[in-house]
Amino acid sequence: MSPKSFYDLAFEVSPGAARKDVHYVRGSLDEIKEDLAAELSESSNVYLLCWYGSAELALHVYQQGERAHSIDLRPLVTVSVDGYPAVTFLESGEPTGYGVGADDPGKVRQALEEGMFSGELDDAIEATVDWDSIEVPGLIGEVATDDDYVKLAGDPDGASSEDDGWDDFDEGDFDEDELEDELIERGHIPYGFTDFEA
Repeated sequence: MSPKSFYDLAFEVSPGAARKDVHYVRGSLDEIKEDLAAELSESSNVYLLCWYGSAELALHVYQQGERAHSIDLRPLVTVSVDGYPAVTFLESGEPTGYGVGADDPGKVRQALEEGMFSGELDDAIEATVDWDSIEVPGLIGEVATDDDYVKLAGDPDGASSEDDGWDDFDEGDFDEDELEDELIERGHIPYGFTDFEA
């Protein structure tokens, strides 16, 4: 089994009152864009991104099984809420802009936080991503597809791609279900959506 190239869209919130650790493994940037748009269409996710300090939103580019690039997507996101200034993000991930022109930016932040958390602002929120402002590297070599399993750097089990143990691995030794179990046991995840908090 040779390592393949793929994109990993990772939306993570460190343990605390809220937890999130979702990954979208895809072979094309168009799929990643669709996945991110779907994530940001839910106000609960926008709430986590805006107001939960430990939220991380990144695109990792894996070339032939090795993570070659990581792009912080937060500075590319603009959250528009009807009746409020747009929320953007500093390089640190801190939200900004929401209090422009307000006498009390703290009250504006509180109103936005509560409205997003409660779902009251569901129909008023639109999140967009400025993909044109960055250059995402294309994938090289063989690209992962629907039936593939891949290994992420720093996966929850702490294993790296170098300790896969492929020297003793022969796919022919397993039926389809056993092969899937073996790959998962070795820390691999399937192509598509994976939620480590589910």
